[in-house]
Amino acid sequence: MSDVEKTAFKLVPELALLDPLPEHLRKRFVNALQVMHEDLAEHKSWEQIANDSAISPYHFHRQFSELFNETPGHYLNRLRLQVAVNLLLSDGEWHVIDIAQYCGFSSSQALGKALKRELGLTAKQIRKMGHASTPRETGDFITKLAHPGVQQTIEDKLAGEMPTELIWYPQRGVKKIHLDDPDWDAVFNLYGKKSTRLLGATPIHHLDRQWQAIETCIGDWQVGKALYDFTIPEGNYLCAEVYLKSDIAYSAALDALFAIAKQQVLKIDQQGYLVEMVRDIEMTSTGGVVLSFQLPVV
Repeated sequence: MSDVEKTAFKLVPELALLDPLPEHLRKRFVNALQVMHEDLAEHKSWEQIANDSAISPYHFHRQFSELFNETPGHYLNRLRLQVAVNLLLSDGEWHVIDIAQYCGFSSSQALGKALKRELGLTAKQIRKMGHASTPRETGDFITKLAHPGVQQTIEDKLAGEMPTELIWYPQRGVKKIHLDDPDWDAVFNLYGKKSTRLLGATPIHHLDRQWQAIETCIGDWQVGKALYDFTIPEGNYLCAEVYLKSDIAYSAALDALFAIAKQQVLKIDQQGYLVEMVRDIEMTSTGGVVLSFQLPVV
């Protein structure tokens, strides 16, 4: 883990739940979770994963359920659906059968039944949400797959503890990068580690629009001033630096940032831009990203 990741607030349920465990037990669960996340396509059952992690299925089921507030089977199914929904929302190139196989479902029909049972929508309807819904509608939808807690999801609980700081930024400029899809997942796939040169700027008054009508600028802020073709006004920003691994955590962090601004009686600048800067990124199948969220206030 880099120095940036170490200092960022960790909005990852698994890390928060495993942190209090004794080291030997934490290592076993970390290994089991790594297998779950990396080997979805292998259709492994939670019993196989327990055996692979040197834990008896009986003890694994009991300890996992007590620790995670859900059974390992439910966690694994929820994880598969999370990945499938992410692909349906953000990537129109994947066929449903390919998504099903990648996420560990036996067939597209099996995936379809799981989506309908757990979320009440078909794959086609979810794919449509990726451009025809608003960020709020999408966030409310994917929260159905959040990590269950006692009174609220673990993501929402953690986001409520997220530290923020009011920072004044001078006027900033970027060289725009022209993308068919300004979605961060698409950016990360295209630019990899170079994504840390980039930021996104979204007009605040666009956030209640459908995704297809939101005009987010993705730009390189590490170029010389002579190359700037987009500027972000100076001003005060309510900021949070967050390490996250899922769209659910991303949505929870943004919701929390707006809620904190309201609690602090800060007026959001409706003519300003929500800025998201990529501070660090792990280029692995289970890696996370550190984002600096910056909300303009007056």
